[in-house]
Amino acid sequence: MSSGVWPVSGKKFRDRPVDLLRGIAIVLMVGANTIPYLLAPPVPFGIRVLSSLAAPLFILLSGMMVALSCTQKRRPFPYFLIRGGMVILVAALLEALVWDVVPGVSMDVLFLIGISLPVAYLFLCLPRPARWGIVAAIFCLTPFVEFIVGYPALPLQVPLAGFWDAIAGGLLPAAAGDWIAGGWFPLFPWLGVALLGAELGTVRWTRDGIQSFATGRAAAIALLVLCSGILLWAAYPGTQLARYGYAELFYPPVPGFFVFAAGAILCLFVIADCIPPARIPAPLTLMGGCSLAIYVLHSAVIAWIIEPPGILLPLPAFLLCTGVFLFGMYAFACLMNRIRGMAGGSFVARFLCGG
Repeated sequence: MSSGVWPVSGKKFRDRPVDLLRGIAIVLMVGANTIPYLLAPPVPFGIRVLSSLAAPLFILLSGMMVALSCTQKRRPFPYFLIRGGMVILVAALLEALVWDVVPGVSMDVLFLIGISLPVAYLFLCLPRPARWGIVAAIFCLTPFVEFIVGYPALPLQVPLAGFWDAIAGGLLPAAAGDWIAGGWFPLFPWLGVALLGAELGTVRWTRDGIQSFATGRAAAIALLVLCSGILLWAAYPGTQLARYGYAELFYPPVPGFFVFAAGAILCLFVIADCIPPARIPAPLTLMGGCSLAIYVLHSAVIAWIIEPPGILLPLPAFLLCTGVFLFGMYAFACLMNRIRGMAGGSFVARFLCGG
């Protein structure tokens, strides 16, 4: 294993191991979000575990990108405020136009990320002990918040046509509960994952360059956290609800899962840093570079093409179809990369296509 700091060079800052992890997050996300609409139950436990890693990896990396933009690109607070607002706008349009539901009711992942971007910037302005205290407080308070607010078996999903009836029936208080603790990715505890990512980013990126995690110390910490998480999660697994057929094991989220996920992600960092940059698979880094555009497209494909026939496949056929789906996402990423090159430094192009 190598150690130390990698120097930054070139006109554009790239951290290829992180690009690799972003690509892995995309692959896991596409597979996880396809399961309810294409895979015949029961879902194998191993598939459920892998599916469960997509969201924490995706959210943690989004928080890390805030630290990168602060330390290497010197972005000001209005940048994160605007970018976060644009992510929320995309999330709202996606729910209304693709899924035909009232936007923002059940706190899906893009709403969380949009909120977390400016919050993470302000978070990084605090002293490090205060930052760790905030992260710990979010995770420790989550069980109590869930007890007070409640954790429903299913998050709210209100069809657009039923909006006014839902308002009359008390939609706003119920939606507030989903945002706080009961939705898909509520503030408690998922904002803590994003802020933890921002904190990890301050360790990863310094003014001198990239801090490699390919060290014996980092590997030992990663394995210790992973093993502790496995034991804790096995002892207290939680209810592990299958919400609307989604196979993730964090409904509701429990402490053991987050310790396990943190250990697994740290292990991925160590492994990624051990791979020579020239040997990192280009398709994964390319897809990781335009994650938002792929998220929008894959959601539309699922809602408009995969879901309507109602066909559920056995595992081998599902894996084959998911592989074809991912190849399509890679082709789309290649197209987005070309568009980004032609658009130059456009903020909108960088927002949708990465960079």
